[in-house]
Amino acid sequence: MTDDVALIAGASGLIGRRIMERVLAETDWQVIALARRPRECMPRVTWLQADLRDARSCQVALRRGPAPTYLFYAARFDHPENAVEDVAVNTAMLENIVAALQPARALRHVHAVHGTKYYGHNLHPVTLPLREDSPRTTTPNFYFDQEDILRRASSEQGWNFSTSRPHAYCDPAVDRPRSIGMVFAIYGVICRELGEPFDFPGTAVAFHSRTQFTDQALLSRAILRIARHPDAAGRAFNVVNGDNPTWAEIWSWYSHWLGVAPGVARPVRLGDVMADKAAAWRRITARYGLRDTALHDIALWAYGDYQIRPQWDVFSASDALRSIGFAERVDTARMFRDQFENYVAERIIPPLRGA
Repeated sequence: MTDDVALIAGASGLIGRRIMERVLAETDWQVIALARRPRECMPRVTWLQADLRDARSCQVALRRGPAPTYLFYAARFDHPENAVEDVAVNTAMLENIVAALQPARALRHVHAVHGTKYYGHNLHPVTLPLREDSPRTTTPNFYFDQEDILRRASSEQGWNFSTSRPHAYCDPAVDRPRSIGMVFAIYGVICRELGEPFDFPGTAVAFHSRTQFTDQALLSRAILRIARHPDAAGRAFNVVNGDNPTWAEIWSWYSHWLGVAPGVARPVRLGDVMADKAAAWRRITARYGLRDTALHDIALWAYGDYQIRPQWDVFSASDALRSIGFAERVDTARMFRDQFENYVAERIIPPLRGA
C-alpha cells in the first residue's frame, strides 16, 4: 500500500462522489472525503466536516488524519440556476483549503474541476473548437481566479496543479435533479401521458445547433489520469464525450425510447409548462408502481432551459487529453440510453418503449 492520500473536497456532490469511487477502484490510496454534510463511513474513506467558506473550519477539519498528497477539488458554492455564480466566495473556498493544507507540506498535486464556461460559450458564439489555450472571456468567472490561485500557490509551495473542463456532465444517478437526462425523461413521459407531442422547448435555431456532453464516469477516469501524469502539470484539459449531436438528433432518441410523438421547436419555459402537471405525474407513478416522487423535486426545469438556450454550435477539442495518453470516447446516444434504463430500473420512469 502506498503512502498517498487523496483529499476530495465536495465529496458529497455528484462529481466528488464519482472521483472518490474512481480513486478507490483504481488505487490503494487512503481517501479523505470533505463535505459540509458528511455521509456514512466506508472502508479506506474518512469523512470530515467543514465549511469551505470558513478558513478556520478548514484548518480544524484537516488537522485530523494523514496529510493529503492529492487534492481533488470538486466543490462550488450553491447558487440558483441561471444566477451568476459568486466569484469571491468560490475563490475563497479554494483558497481556504489550499492554505489549510500548506503547513503539512505533503501535497504533490491539486486538481480542480472547472468547465467550458471558461470559454464564454454560454454567453455568445465562440471560436470552435474550444481549446485550452483559448483566451479568457472578459466576463468575471471564478474559474479564472481559482486558476490564478493554483498557479501562484503551486509555484510558491512546490506542488503541481491541473484543471478539467467538462461540458454538461451526465450521470445515471437518480438523486440529482440537476440532470439533463432526468429533466427530459420526465418531460417526455408526461407528454406521453397527456397525449401531447414531445415539443422541443427551445428555438428552431437551437434545435439544429450542435452540442456536447461529458459522461461522469469518463470524467472521473480522465481526472485520475491527469492528476497522476507528469506531463499534466500546470495544464487544463477539456473532457467531453467526443461526439457532437444536434438537439434534433437527441430529441429523436428521446422520442423513440419514451414512445412519445416527436414535436417541433416551440420556445417555452419548462417550469411554466410543468407547473400544472403534478396530477399527471401522480397518475403515472401510481399506474406503474414507481417511486413516490414529487414532480417539483425530481427534475430541475431551469437546468433544462439553460442547456438548450445557446443558438450556436459548441464543440471542444480533446488534443490535450490525447497528449497524455487518454483517448477514450463515449457514444452520447448509448450514454443517454443507459441513463434512461437506469431510471426504469430505479422505478423513476415507466419502461421504455423503443428498442
